[in-house]
Amino acid sequence: MKKLLLVITILALAFYAAWPAYSLYQIGDGIQTRQEPVLERKVAWAPLRESLREPVSERVKKEIAKQSKRYGTEGILVGTLATELTPQIVNEVLDAYVTPKGVIKLANQGGEIDVAKMGVGNFFQKLGETSGEDGAPKEGIGGILDTVKEIAKQIPGGEKFVVGTINKYTKDLGKSLQDDISEPASNAKKEPYGLANIKSFEFTGPLSFEIGLSKKPSAKKADIVAGMSFIDNDWKLSKLVPRLE
Repeated sequence: MKKLLLVITILALAFYAAWPAYSLYQIGDGIQTRQEPVLERKVAWAPLRESLREPVSERVKKEIAKQSKRYGTEGILVGTLATELTPQIVNEVLDAYVTPKGVIKLANQGGEIDVAKMGVGNFFQKLGETSGEDGAPKEGIGGILDTVKEIAKQIPGGEKFVVGTINKYTKDLGKSLQDDISEPASNAKKEPYGLANIKSFEFTGPLSFEIGLSKKPSAKKADIVAGMSFIDNDWKLSKLVPRLE
């Protein structure tokens, strides 16, 4: 009986400690060395995307409000349009971050989601694409802008006002989302994560746990909460929630 209990204890420790610890090491090493195939295999992408949706939405809403206020009265129209289309903007940001390159970028930024030059800027670039190669109205986002322009024509100077304001957004926030995510890592030496970077730990279920991590070991609070879950017969990264200021 004692041998059986010992075997069960060893197996439990291997399953709940050694295995997830090794998975975390693989993920951390994959981020440090930019091994995208490792991250592709060790991340549960669907739940990870949903975990990022709320923090990304909050950042996008704050950026829209900031840009609208910056342009005063002129920003009201585009700000209102952007607010209505927030779900599409959020999806633009998620499409970039929920990739191996995006996870690496997010980790290197200490959990900071930069929607100013990424999500919002990229979205307004697409808004500017109002027609296809044959000159026909474009479907999707470009088509939405065509509709807005038609409404604006009913106001003296309205069409010029809409396009001009959007161009201001594009100029200020114009760097491509995918280009920014894919930019090479800095040559600066990156310190590996260790025990000092761990700020919290808790089990969230029989097959999942969360760990709070800080980029700086001296920090008192975690920059980001990472969740690990046992999915598809492996411990995988299934959650990333950056700390919102």
